[in-house]
Amino acid sequence: KAEDVKAIDIGGISIIADYFLIASGGSNTQVRSLAEELEDKLSKEGVNPLRVEGSQTATWIILDYGSVVIHVFHRDTR
Repeated sequence: KAEDVKAIDIGGISIIADYFLIASGGSNTQVRSLAEELEDKLSKEGVNPLRVEGSQTATWIILDYGSVVIHVFHRDTR
């Protein structure tokens, strides 16, 4: 149910990560649910985030998987 999903290859311009995945949700609840679902699905595949930030406010949640950083924004914040 994520909106406006984009994958951006930043490997050639940044040492932070190789890719940013960006998605939006229409409410704080949806943003939190999208991030939790991503984390759950990847965890079942044995892939766990190095860090998760923004879960409390849920206007912008970052899931850092090292070479891939996932940004889940509230539509209005993005």
